Amino acid sequence: MSTLRNPVLRTWETALTEHSTSVRTARRLIREQLTSWGWGGDPVDDLVLIASELVTNAVVHACQGYGEIRLYLQEFDGDCRLEVWDPRGDLHLRRPRPRCFGEGGRGIELVRRLAFDFGVIARRDAGKRVWVRVLLDPTDDLPSPGS
Repeated sequence: MSTLRNPVLRTWETALTEHSTSVRTARRLIREQLTSWGWGGDPVDDLVLIASELVTNAVVHACQGYGEIRLYLQEFDGDCRLEVWDPRGDLHLRRPRPRCFGEGGRGIELVRRLAFDFGVIARRDAGKRVWVRVLLDPTDDLPSPGS
């Protein structure tokens, strides 16, 4: 007799202030939420690192005095989508050339490499959502984006 699974859609969201401490808070909250959903290991570490990069970008480049960043998580059957909203509605995700010994310029490339899928939804009057998808089991027989 086979066991039927009933996948459940889980969602979570929170707002953070435009402050450098929000990066640390985002990492902690994402890890706690994913752990409460039963996630562990590399996918959690990847999502925590991705959240750190995206929230850093929002605080440094996008908020500019607007004061709020929003985090959204949505998990369904081993597929997790993380979104980071900021008030800046333009697309400003060009690939900067990392300097040889500089500290910046690598975050979005790191996000692209860790995520199963990645994108941006922007509306000048409603802000921007940078989203990523990470799979619970990255060894699933799913095609990678762009292949």
